[in-house]
Amino acid sequence: MNKRIYYVDNLRVFLTVLVILHHVAMTYGTGGLWYFVDIDQTQILTSVILATFICINQSFFMGLFFFLSGYFTPNSYDRKGPTLFIRDRFIRLSIPIIFYIFFLSPIIQFMILEDKPFTFWQFYKTKILSFESIDIGPLWFVEALLIFNFIYFLVRIVRKEQSITKQKSFPRGRTLFIAAFSLGIMIFLLRMVFPVGKTLMGLQLGFFPAYILLFIAGIMANRQNWLTDIPIKIVRTWLRVLFFISPILPLGLILVPGGKLEGGLNLLALIYAVWEPFIGISISIALLAGFRKYMNHTNLFTKKLSSAAYTVYIIHPIIIVGYSLILYSVSLHPLLKFGIVGIIGTITCFVVATAICKIPYAKRVL
Repeated sequence: MNKRIYYVDNLRVFLTVLVILHHVAMTYGTGGLWYFVDIDQTQILTSVILATFICINQSFFMGLFFFLSGYFTPNSYDRKGPTLFIRDRFIRLSIPIIFYIFFLSPIIQFMILEDKPFTFWQFYKTKILSFESIDIGPLWFVEALLIFNFIYFLVRIVRKEQSITKQKSFPRGRTLFIAAFSLGIMIFLLRMVFPVGKTLMGLQLGFFPAYILLFIAGIMANRQNWLTDIPIKIVRTWLRVLFFISPILPLGLILVPGGKLEGGLNLLALIYAVWEPFIGISISIALLAGFRKYMNHTNLFTKKLSSAAYTVYIIHPIIIVGYSLILYSVSLHPLLKFGIVGIIGTITCFVVATAICKIPYAKRVL
């Protein structure tokens, strides 16, 4: 494994931790599309803090996941060939989806029921086997990756692309600015039809222009070796963008009362749609550059974390919901609950995931 891969793997672990904290923040701050909420309506400041964390997080963390997934895709295809590549992708992506839909999700749904007038098996037959309450949860990301990888497979088959391409330099600041602005307008228009919170087959399509673009950018980054040399000028420029653009959304929330952030033909939706890609690109570049400089190493501990990260992503909902239910009746400040569930939940997820990965044949999928 070369040096470049070390920091990319470490960054993927960091993003996995952010996924856990994101869902814990939803539990105690905003609710939204999450299984269980424990929101204290009197703690307005807490909701604002956690909502801010969620908005900033949402701007980059899943997009960066797609970027990293795209980055690893060409090498996997080149190494395995088309048949083995698509078979491997199908095994590694479809089996966790099926496992989540028909095992983990039903348990979580049953856990959060306030009144349980029936047994789990009765619930399972009534709701799950009848397909009345099929839920893919955070595995929407895996579903999207399965679709993206299949499209990539078809494109490579048709184009018969060679593994060696002419290297190009890292995108210039102007190119990134145009991409961010164009992406924002595209998102704004799409959210008139698919606002934030509206799903289709478990996918929030209002976020997908960024996900598609970043998956493609990851493929290009692999082919052009962009991650071996991220220009410091670009990093500094986009840190300035982050500094000046960040306050725009909070100001919009104050100055445009009554606007619908989720989407529609209104000014606040436009502000949010354009703000999001600028913040996302800024933070993504900063993280890639920062991890390359400071986290470009590995040891036994980081290898363990990296190898367990995918499993953590799959299992974290049931652990987070479990701890949240335990603390539900405990009288604590929501931020304290957020900290407790976030820290203990993260540790538990990685410990359990590491144990699961030791099960015979588990690593074939995980």
